[in-house]
Amino acid sequence: MNILFVCTGNTCRSPMAEGLFKKISDNSKLKFTVDSAGLTAIDGDAVSPNAVLACIGYDVDIASHKAKDIRNVHIENVDLFVVMTMEHARALMDRNVPQNKIYVLNVPDPFGGNAVLYKDCCEKIHSQLLVLIELIECNNK
Repeated sequence: MNILFVCTGNTCRSPMAEGLFKKISDNSKLKFTVDSAGLTAIDGDAVSPNAVLACIGYDVDIASHKAKDIRNVHIENVDLFVVMTMEHARALMDRNVPQNKIYVLNVPDPFGGNAVLYKDCCEKIHSQLLVLIELIECNNK
């Protein structure tokens, strides 16, 4: 299953989600290809230092992540788009992504916030990814 995590700039939420999901899915019997992108990302932008710090608490290293614009992704090869907000979902539907291929986490943007805000964001993403992987596994039994 090919999963793409999507946010705005691909420097905070979606890289955290990508890294966390890779770690969580290590114990799954299912095989995943995981990536992330941003709807308005600037290719090559560095991940937010606070996002890196937040993920360290989960033993996940995203320090080498570089932002990727969604226009550089073959979206036709993606099985599931995991987005951070309904606005991201609408933007994907405007690009003809079927609604049944979109899963919304509802995670506010921590961009520009302090380390505590990023930690809270990371915790929210992690808990919702645990639910998501359980749903995926149940649907594939």
